[in-house]
Amino acid sequence: MEEVGANIAHIKVYPDKFEGQVVIVTGAARGIGKVTAKLLATQGATVVLVDLDEKRLEEVSFKISSQGTKITTRVCDVGVEAQVDSLINEIATAYGKIDVLVHLAGIYPFHPILNHPTAEYRRIMNINMDSCFFLTRSVLPYMQKAGYGRIINTASSTLQSPVAGLSAYIAAKSGIVGFTRVTAVEAGPGVTANIVLPGLIRTDNIWNAGVALDGSRPLFDKAIAGQCVKRYGLPEDVAHTISFIASPEARFITGQIFDIGGGSTFH
Repeated sequence: MEEVGANIAHIKVYPDKFEGQVVIVTGAARGIGKVTAKLLATQGATVVLVDLDEKRLEEVSFKISSQGTKITTRVCDVGVEAQVDSLINEIATAYGKIDVLVHLAGIYPFHPILNHPTAEYRRIMNINMDSCFFLTRSVLPYMQKAGYGRIINTASSTLQSPVAGLSAYIAAKSGIVGFTRVTAVEAGPGVTANIVLPGLIRTDNIWNAGVALDGSRPLFDKAIAGQCVKRYGLPEDVAHTISFIASPEARFITGQIFDIGGGSTFH
């Protein structure tokens, strides 16, 4: 799992880095969201795990909480305006503030443009783009009132290297970049808005789906061939980047894309 020839120092995690902060992580039931939630929780944050999959959400919550961290869960369809407003207002009322929003929830069905069902197009745009708008609009007033906040949205390396069959997904992720940059302009003192742009990351879903009949994984092999860093991308790579963007250390960075793809694309 490490790059051959590299000699990387151990990553230090500080248990009180986010002490006293309230963090929302959407898409927290699996993959990058699960790993990010765990990392922020182990650094002292009170983390609210948000997802539609209640059973898996509870499993993740139990595993993280068993390590003595502060975790709570909320089931929410982030593509539904009323549910998002209720979620944000309830969390802000319960904890008195919201310091960080990490929006990782999303879907990526494959449909060629010519045969793309309109209903599916709207579903992809809703869950990916509309959710970003609903969450930001709802959480921003609390951050502006506090004079502090971190909004972190998620795009995709497919913006730089388009893939056939992902037209609606890429359109939504492109919209997220533009929307987040306008958010950065409007956010106000102490509040930043940035974008993480993961490359091909070895989550369980993608890893298991990318197996060829001979047991090889051509999708990952192709990705590594185009990367400067010759190893698989891991959820932890994204999580540690988010940990930095979410911290006070990133106070002078806003409206930016953080490309986490091992140097497969450049901006």
